[in-house]
Amino acid sequence: MAFAIQPPTEAEEVDGKMPKEVWLPETEEQVSKAMKLAYEQDWAVIPLGNGTKRHIGLPPSRYDVALKLRLFQGIVEYSPEDLVVIVKAGTTLSELQQTLNEHSQFLPLDPPFPEQATIGGIVATAMTGPCRCLYGSVREHLLGIKVVQPDGKVTRFGGKVVKNVAGYDVTKLYVGSFGTLGVIVEANFKVRPLPETKATLPVWANDLDTFEKLLSALVLSDIAPACAELLNAAAWEQTEIGSLLAMGGRYGLLLGFDGFREEVSWWLNETQKLAMNLGLKTGDVVEGDDELKVRSKIRDAHAGEKATSVLKAILPSSEVCGFAEKAQQLLGTKVAILAHSLNGIVRVLIHETFTETTVAAVNELLEHAFERSGNLMLEKAPTEWKERLPVWGKPTSAWKLMQRLKVTLDTKNLLSPSRLV
Repeated sequence: MAFAIQPPTEAEEVDGKMPKEVWLPETEEQVSKAMKLAYEQDWAVIPLGNGTKRHIGLPPSRYDVALKLRLFQGIVEYSPEDLVVIVKAGTTLSELQQTLNEHSQFLPLDPPFPEQATIGGIVATAMTGPCRCLYGSVREHLLGIKVVQPDGKVTRFGGKVVKNVAGYDVTKLYVGSFGTLGVIVEANFKVRPLPETKATLPVWANDLDTFEKLLSALVLSDIAPACAELLNAAAWEQTEIGSLLAMGGRYGLLLGFDGFREEVSWWLNETQKLAMNLGLKTGDVVEGDDELKVRSKIRDAHAGEKATSVLKAILPSSEVCGFAEKAQQLLGTKVAILAHSLNGIVRVLIHETFTETTVAAVNELLEHAFERSGNLMLEKAPTEWKERLPVWGKPTSAWKLMQRLKVTLDTKNLLSPSRLV
């Protein structure tokens, strides 16, 4: 064969299932040949980078081959003056950022564990982090994409410049597709200049109602946080931020700001005034290395690496505090609550063993979220419980379209079968 083959290890296990083989292509041509062979042999394939997000989704119905793209890495093309980069799917985010930083630029995406997260995996799972509050999601930065189809054909969508879309923007179709429609081999991104400075302001409260008022005031103001991370006491302890910051209440809100020194200073002053008017306590502004450590700890905590289960709610931002309160009522104050509060994304990290009581609580939280124009996903859970719980939440009208796309683009149902729909 044109590519390396290895026996499977625990690193390729997906919900208790192991592949028969692990394929390690190093070139686009090898990826194409791999998929063509799988198509001819009718083998089910799950594309992987470093596998940091393979716990997300339903158990696969079949799993013959793990197609690992970690060796398919590097920068294809980089134009600093145009703020555009094309990168291979197996490249880790930290490797890409290192190259961009040499030109005082960066890709404004911050999913957990950037040293392990690959570009292909980030696009396939649409994974972002706290800074999507200012910079947006993967879709906002992706200009184009190259995909190997289930039959081995190579297709490119989008382009190298911002204004290049006419008709349907097929590029976005693969964002969040979880490897079910095609194998992502390249991604084109628009990048940004590095901010002149960064700072984080801690705000404390003993109840969530006051935080909800502050968040509403921020939405109506000219203040533009890069991140607005809400944590309860359990999350504070588990993220080990206490080694850098002493918690000053039952709940903490970490407001991060990126930009020019003058505007960051103004945002900090205005935020402190808003907090003071609401009777909230603010801590000292965190800058420099400590600030980077705080953001890194929060960012990685969202992966729930040590948790047995992770619930992810997507809600209107006005419902975040209410959902956090409801989750603690049903699951207890020992569960860790972390939220991208101004983006409406709340994660509940559960460390205890799943029980029937937990199942009932999850279903009640799902109803709570759905009634408030949101949804609730089971981002991580023991495999045996995935079969009893709505892993992707309540199906919406978009699910029928996704099913039709899967049938149309993957006629033999070879790519990550049953993981998404």
